[in-house]
Amino acid sequence: MAKAATKPNSGPLPPMVVIAGEELFLRDQFLGDVRRAIFGTEDPGMGWVRLDAGSLGGSPMAVILDEVRTPSMFAPRKVVVVDPADALFKRGGAEGADDDDRMTPREMLENYLESPVEGATLVLVTSTWLKTTRLHKALDKRGGIKSAEPIKDHQAAAWAMRRAKEAYTKTLEPAAAERLADLIGADMQRLDNELAKLSLYAPAAPAITIKAVEALVGFQHEQQIWDMIGALSAKDAPEALRKIDELWAMDPKIEYSATGAVFSWVHQVLKARELVDRRLPDAQISKELRLWPPDRAQKVISLAREWGLQGAARWSDAMLRMDMANKSSLGDPRRNLEKFVVELCAGVE
Repeated sequence: MAKAATKPNSGPLPPMVVIAGEELFLRDQFLGDVRRAIFGTEDPGMGWVRLDAGSLGGSPMAVILDEVRTPSMFAPRKVVVVDPADALFKRGGAEGADDDDRMTPREMLENYLESPVEGATLVLVTSTWLKTTRLHKALDKRGGIKSAEPIKDHQAAAWAMRRAKEAYTKTLEPAAAERLADLIGADMQRLDNELAKLSLYAPAAPAITIKAVEALVGFQHEQQIWDMIGALSAKDAPEALRKIDELWAMDPKIEYSATGAVFSWVHQVLKARELVDRRLPDAQISKELRLWPPDRAQKVISLAREWGLQGAARWSDAMLRMDMANKSSLGDPRRNLEKFVVELCAGVE
């Protein structure tokens, strides 16, 4: 399997590092960087200590600094990771004066930073972080601030291109990056998972193409959607609903793709019915509507005969109303689709 390359460290780590932001993928990446910078490929063992600031009682900062200052008996270096550390900086909570030192946690950290323990690194992982404090400025000068903010949807393609180059030494073609972003969105962990898989698709090729994305990523969504539509064609509501569960588990942002695919399918049945009424042979209907593969084409034509023109038009109208409801925030898209599935399978007028 392709090994993810990591950026070389620009220098020794400062004695304190803050990883700030809600993106779990970046948090894990930065923690991995810290671990490799200090322990290399060795098992840190007792030298890697994790604490939760919210479970340390009334003097959490004192407990944390005591842990940092206590040498590890079985490791030459020590890293104390406080994750999450948000409780330290909440007003009315640990942000108030510490019971023992009568100082705020920020003040205690500022003092510690002036005289840190040699051979120890303190890592604070927080969802939010104030950039206007003395502590931030002192850490920023030392390179101790790591931003773990999530990316936006419009940034996903560019991020994926950078990640492919840095982590997998692959060029992600712009069209492939856009398609990957369309399919996955801005979920960095899922984007990275797909890039790891795509990097193995053609190991000798320097670039990841849109063909590869369609084959390995797009196919998953398409196959699952067609499985759901297949169950819908057979009026098997339990199976269709189970497939919807699988689709949403695979991609929580798939609502428009799934609804659009069902709408397209119903529209195909409607158009097929019109051609059936014109007494066109099945092969010609498949050709005119570009129905493929043959088994799917036959299901569409069979449903067209079963529903009749009025039935096909009725379900097409129902899909249109559902689509309008989704786009106007009238109900949840998934629930609307599930309702449509149950009604169609039950033959509700």
